[in-house]
Amino acid sequence: MTFPSASQFPGNYAITWSAVNDVVGGKGWNPGAARNIGYNVGAASGYNNISIYGWTTNPLVEYYICEFGSVANGSVKGSVSSDGHTYTTYEHQQVNQPSIQGTATFEQYLDNWGGSSTGSNHSVTTANHFNHWNSIGMHMGTFNYQILGTESFGGRSGSVNATVWQQ
Repeated sequence: MTFPSASQFPGNYAITWSAVNDVVGGKGWNPGAARNIGYNVGAASGYNNISIYGWTTNPLVEYYICEFGSVANGSVKGSVSSDGHTYTTYEHQQVNQPSIQGTATFEQYLDNWGGSSTGSNHSVTTANHFNHWNSIGMHMGTFNYQILGTESFGGRSGSVNATVWQQ
């Protein structure tokens, strides 16, 4: 993984992987926040999803706002419309899995759209997702990191080159 414009936002990242069990990498902020995020994915292959990805603590929550691919997993909790798209909301409990606090049991909050395209600018109004989750009892804690993240698993190989910024 490289960060060609490491000291700036907008910021670019490039990640390449080969026959991975599971990898997540990207660029963003620490701490996360309810912010409007812009992104442009220039090239992408072999990924499972590209999402606004992050964590909160107290409670420990791993969250995804899926822009490419799919994070459809768990119980369907409804849907939310944001930035011209309709996302299906899922909640899934991870039991004794790796987390930012070591091996733990925690909830995943997943908004799945997945229909984005490469080569043009897009935006995600994260507050719409966070407010929706809260309104249906999926409460978040204190923000930890928040990135435009690329995830690949299941033995895939590929690469992504993307730029992310705060609007």
